[in-house]
Amino acid sequence: MYSFKMIILSWFIIAPILAYGQTDLDRSILEWKSFDAKDGFEVGTVNSMEFDEQGFLWISGLESVLGSSSFLNNIPKLQRFDGLNFITIPIPIEENTSPMSVQLHKRSDKRFYVLLSSDLWTELLLFDPFTLKFEEVIVDALKPDDRIINLFVQQDFSYLIIENEGGPFLARLDDEFDYKVFFSLKHEVAAGSYFRELIVFDDHFLIAEQRAGVIAYDYNGEIVKAFNYTDFGLENQKNEGALSLLNSFFYQGSYHFTVNRESIRYRYDPKSMEWIKSQFSSNYENVKGNGGISMKEVVFSDGFGNLVRFDKNEGSIFFKRYLITANQREELTFIGLDVISKITSRNLAQELFLAGEGKLSYITFKTTNISNFLESYSIRNIAHLKASEYLVATEANGYFIIDIDKRTEAPFLLFEDGQIFNTSEARGIFIDEQGIWSNYNGGILLIDPITHEVETFRRYPIRTMINEGDKIIYGAFNYPLMEFDKYTRVSTPISSNDSLAVMDIAKFGETIFLTTETGLFSFHNGVETFVEMDEDPKKLMMLNVLPSFGLLITTTEGKVYRMQDEFSKPELFFSDTREKPIASAFEDQNGKLWFATFSGLIALNPETNQQVRYMQEDGLSNNEFNRYSTLVTQEGGVLLGTVRGLNYFHTDEIEKLRNDGELVLTGLTYFDSKRNANVRKQAPSELNDITDLTLPSENRYLKIQLAALEPNPDIKIEYSLNNGEWLSLVTMGKLEFNNLAAGHYLLNIRMVGSEGVQFGKGIELKIHAKEFFYRTTWFLILCLLLVTFISYYFIRHANKAKRLEQAYARSLLKVQEEERTRISRDLHDSVGQQLVLLKNQANAKKDQEMVDTLSSTLEEVRAITRNLHPVILNRLGLTTALEEMIRKLDENLDVFFTTSLDNIDGILGEDEELNLYRLIQEALNNIVKHASAVSAKLTIECYRTRILIKIQDNGEGFSMEDTQRSVSSLGLKTLHERAAMLNGKLRISSSENGTHISLEIPR
Repeated sequence: MYSFKMIILSWFIIAPILAYGQTDLDRSILEWKSFDAKDGFEVGTVNSMEFDEQGFLWISGLESVLGSSSFLNNIPKLQRFDGLNFITIPIPIEENTSPMSVQLHKRSDKRFYVLLSSDLWTELLLFDPFTLKFEEVIVDALKPDDRIINLFVQQDFSYLIIENEGGPFLARLDDEFDYKVFFSLKHEVAAGSYFRELIVFDDHFLIAEQRAGVIAYDYNGEIVKAFNYTDFGLENQKNEGALSLLNSFFYQGSYHFTVNRESIRYRYDPKSMEWIKSQFSSNYENVKGNGGISMKEVVFSDGFGNLVRFDKNEGSIFFKRYLITANQREELTFIGLDVISKITSRNLAQELFLAGEGKLSYITFKTTNISNFLESYSIRNIAHLKASEYLVATEANGYFIIDIDKRTEAPFLLFEDGQIFNTSEARGIFIDEQGIWSNYNGGILLIDPITHEVETFRRYPIRTMINEGDKIIYGAFNYPLMEFDKYTRVSTPISSNDSLAVMDIAKFGETIFLTTETGLFSFHNGVETFVEMDEDPKKLMMLNVLPSFGLLITTTEGKVYRMQDEFSKPELFFSDTREKPIASAFEDQNGKLWFATFSGLIALNPETNQQVRYMQEDGLSNNEFNRYSTLVTQEGGVLLGTVRGLNYFHTDEIEKLRNDGELVLTGLTYFDSKRNANVRKQAPSELNDITDLTLPSENRYLKIQLAALEPNPDIKIEYSLNNGEWLSLVTMGKLEFNNLAAGHYLLNIRMVGSEGVQFGKGIELKIHAKEFFYRTTWFLILCLLLVTFISYYFIRHANKAKRLEQAYARSLLKVQEEERTRISRDLHDSVGQQLVLLKNQANAKKDQEMVDTLSSTLEEVRAITRNLHPVILNRLGLTTALEEMIRKLDENLDVFFTTSLDNIDGILGEDEELNLYRLIQEALNNIVKHASAVSAKLTIECYRTRILIKIQDNGEGFSMEDTQRSVSSLGLKTLHERAAMLNGKLRISSSENGTHISLEIPR
């Protein structure tokens, strides 16, 4: 059983090392991203990689992952990678052109030479990564049969190796395309030339050609020295082939090379022209990974003096970084790639790009002085084992051993009766001569440090515990405070309160203090005391005893109370503006106070009250720290546990990282009405000045691509429209609106850290999404104006027609009255006088029958005359004329007429009185002719501002609609016309019970 247990134990110790790569081998990696065709990476065979001035990576090569082919069409590719997105730039070459290589060479003016070559031809282009424009390089001095076979950029010049029928020669080209031929180069006549290296020194060139070997030329072309194997301390071997150099890199003032057949690297001394073995020689065999470059050849140095060296041993590729910024610190990392074809980096301390077989790997490194362990686990407690080893308890994944010097981590498995014992919720680790004391979810735990066998002492689920020599004091939830004797193995209550919900325990002086859900308690010499505090008891959290500050009591709202001695009253000492719980507090050797909170780590200078908050982006494994998981080492280091990972650092080495990056646009796609197609802008020269964007109404699609100039894996990118809610990007680096609603928008895009705090420079873009013209305000206003104009026209026309109609009707009525008056006068003056004369003659002849006939006729003429023109109206007034008209109707008809008339004489003008008389006369005639009424009444009421006339009967009534539609209803129309001439309001209502007419005339 013991043997089996040790096998299991050994496996769990070794397995993580194998699985991680692993110990500290890739612990320096912050993030590893891999991209292939599905992510937009289209370069199958990478020939070169260069950075532009914005820090974006340019990759050139061929589309196929199989490399170049003499039989198939090779498709050249040029892509830009901004850390998040790829864009492809078409290379302007003839359609049937099939290059076998596409090389980028960065000039001193930051533009790129693009050298496309095959076995039979070469083409040199100049590419500007700012404008994304190509320019053909025309060198007038080049002859038609001159072919550029290689190009090397050194300082301000580009050195061309050109080949023609006479063989290869060296020439120089500056940024203005001034061309200068230097001299011919040694070569093998029977075969084409392949020049691997060209380095320019003060007084000579060092040139390596595949067949001619390694030769030093002076500036006149004279061979100063042709090197052989003996110059490297190597022996010439039969049929060995020419000496050649590979993979040059510049490190600490010297060029280093790999010799073609050896894993040994050499440093070149240009003054003595001697070769010295380099410290970067490979210790392993020369192995190629599935067609990739030889691992012994792969060494790369950046512009800061950092270097990375790759090796391959027993099938595993690994690299080692030599960081000049960290006093030559070496970082060893295993990687999971089979093939590496190209390597580049702006700063090896921060990043590394690896390309191979259609894949691009982007590795970012941790640049802080914080070491992270167990980053997948929630940390609960830490104890020192020996030397640089520490025992770490996790929340639910058991125990681990970490080595802070070797930066390794391994499981510390526990066994009970030979079986694996799983633990959780550890709240303390104490080590003494008996073993390792801790707890599990049911009580106290004793661990044998050698066999890892455990002994359990079940009592209560422990929430917190402290070590007191031969005793352990612990608290639980709703139980008394307990004391466990390590020798008798018995737990005894030591508090009278048997329902304490204990949060933390600390011994300060000779007093034990507890934070509970009901407040702060102290136990001194067996006396239990409630300690008064100006704080909600339920918000009390942790207790920390610090030599220089006394007892610090933290709360769930970021407050810290201080007791300077065990009998003083707690006073407020510190408040965190974020009001987040404080998990622990400790002091460093420089007198600074540190608070591990649920929102970062705070460093407080108690003398100046100046504070700095360190977050995940500063190298911490997480922003939320755990309780019971703080340990200050004897060397002054600090181990701090979080909900995801353990952090180790020295307080005087921790740094706040600069977060002053900048977001930039890298692409815009939108619809262009003039082109009737989507337009894509990708050139920095176009994007840098864009602040306003207009989207046409027919297609309001918008796609925005962006990148951070100083990328950080811990940053998030958010956007908001019109200062609304901040939203995270669905796809990092891309923001897409398929159909933006019409309107004006202010789009803000920003970078935020792990806690959502903005930093750096963001992007602000004004967007005008046009509405369809028929939905725009101006169109609606135009339509409203048009409707108003048309309505006004028709209303004006109708009013004019109505006025003309009224004028015509009034004129007609006036003419009618004038004609009646004339006829009445003629009847009275002519016919009436003739009848009187005839009557007198008949009287003279005593013809009584004639007299009676003439008298009757004369009376009828007089009645007609009065009807045509009521003379009584002029003589006696309107009121009397109306009374007389009613009297005669009442006398001559069966209808009973009554009146109630106010005197209205003199109120109206002469024409108005006649109009009113005629209106009433017409209404009464209608009653007589059509109503079949028994009675009728005329009422006239005179008020201060109006005259009200009412005419009503009890006849059978009539239908208003039918009468108005009838072409013969001239009576009603006449009534309305006369009412309009009086500026009155005429109302007529009729039913089966009679008709009621009212006329209101203003005075």
